[in-house]
Amino acid sequence: MGVKNLWNKLVGNIGGFEEDDEFETDEQEFAEAEEEQAAPRHNVAPPRRPALGAAQPERPMKMMIVEPETFDDSQSIADYLRDRKPVVINFESTDADVSKRVVDFISGATYALDGNIQKVGKDIFLCVPSNVTVDRNKRDYADFTQLAWKNTAPSDNLNEH
Repeated sequence: MGVKNLWNKLVGNIGGFEEDDEFETDEQEFAEAEEEQAAPRHNVAPPRRPALGAAQPERPMKMMIVEPETFDDSQSIADYLRDRKPVVINFESTDADVSKRVVDFISGATYALDGNIQKVGKDIFLCVPSNVTVDRNKRDYADFTQLAWKNTAPSDNLNEH
């Protein structure tokens, strides 16, 4: 830029133009614009990544529901847990001896993977890997059907409102 300015001043002085003339100003603006385009931009910030603790968009977690028929199904359940997928195991149509063996195997697998296994209903277990926490409310749902029938019975106390 120094040589161009010197040249412009020399040509301007010889040609009779003053430094404030419009011709020279346009030429300077053109030269400055060229330099801005040619120079790499260092002030452009790289895209920001979210902090480690910040919520990051993920694809939805997939929960697997399995109804084992044989002990061999226990390996696929353990594979789901290893892939960090929660598994609901329904033993309603499984032989009692097979159910016990599967629960024993899966209990060992969840322990090895720092997971958790809980019985959530008659013949139904929930197995979760270490990336999932289960918050089980202490409320007893045994009387849920009686409560539901009581709330929908024709003898609702509508007059008490």
